[in-house]
This record gives sequence, structure tokens and C-alpha cells, in this order.
Amino acid sequence: MVSSMQSCNDIIIFVLGPPGSGKGTVCKAAAGMLHAPGRRYLHLSVGDYLRELCRPTTSCEVDGLDRNRIRNHLRDNVLLPAEVLIPILKHKITSTPKEKETTNVWLIDGFPRNIETALAFEEEIGNPMKVITLKCSRDTALERFQNRRREKADNEERFMKRYDEYMKNMEEINKRYRNIMEEACADGNMEQCSIQFLAALPPASSD
Repeated sequence: MVSSMQSCNDIIIFVLGPPGSGKGTVCKAAAGMLHAPGRRYLHLSVGDYLRELCRPTTSCEVDGLDRNRIRNHLRDNVLLPAEVLIPILKHKITSTPKEKETTNVWLIDGFPRNIETALAFEEEIGNPMKVITLKCSRDTALERFQNRRREKADNEERFMKRYDEYMKNMEEINKRYRNIMEEACADGNMEQCSIQFLAALPPASSD
């Protein structure tokens, strides 16, 4: 069955990996350098977008948007429930302008973080064409996580909590998407990781 999102020509690619694996870095780089005919690559970092929505100056027409709830969940490192998160993502994707005869290709990094939000996304927005998982050692991920320190609370304890949560939740996500999932090594430097990531993306002819 063709989903509503697929029928309006958007392509969805989930990009997963433990905290500090470089999801946002490689997605941002790919969106900036890829210019395939008939395709427009867009990077959507779920975490960054939620942080952006917490700012009073950021406009969002999602009904019942509760900025304080989002802010509290981010502060406490707690996942937003699907009924809150999915309408936000749906609005972002569907409200983004589309160029004539061009397919929007969404590189959604940091999503889904559990199977419940994955299923809700499929129901409300559409199915991913591919799921790319970044693989790197825990020590490498921890070092990157501590170096970037997006928030004051980003310490080793918080990393380990999120890392363990990621590994646990990936069990069901792996089962769900095993037929469209591909790994990309993220242990190297920026250039090496980008090469691995670009190789894992579906070719332009695959749709």
C-alpha cells in the first residue's frame, strides 16, 4: 500500500546511531553536497528542531504545541510521546516547499528512537525507503559526545544512559527495518565517515 507521504513524492531516510556517532554531521554534509537531478536533499535533525521550537520566536502552526512540555522533556532527557512528536514532524515535512519536478529526500537523523514512534510515523506520514545506522565504538562516541556538549548536562553519565537506551530500543527497530537497513562505519574522521554514509544512501534510480 502506498502511504500518503510516498504518494506526494517525498523520500524518507532514517539515520540512526548512538549519541556522538556523528549523525547530524554526516547528514548536514550530505544535504549540502548532493545535487542529483530531480532530487533535493534535506537534513532534519529531530533534536535540533525540537530545541529550535522551544524558542518563543520560532513559529509553528501545530495545534496545541506545548513548548514547555518539549523543553522539559529535552532537559530531563525523556522521549516525547508519539502523539506529541509525530504532528510536529508531519508539519515540518508537509509544510516545506517543494520545487517543480523535484523529489524531497529527507535525511531524518536521530529518529526513530523507539518502535512506538516509528510505527506512528508510518501511520501518519509514510514508510522510510531506507534506514542507515552509523556504527562506531562506544569510546569514540563518548569522546565526541563530551567534546560537543550541546547542553550543560551532557556528561558521561548522561551519555551512558542514552547509549544503553539506544542499544535496547534498536532491538525492535532492527527487526522492523532489517530488509531496508544498512550500516555505515563512523569510527573514522569526518571525510571517512561521509564517504561511508554517502555509499549507504539509496541511488537516485532506486525510486
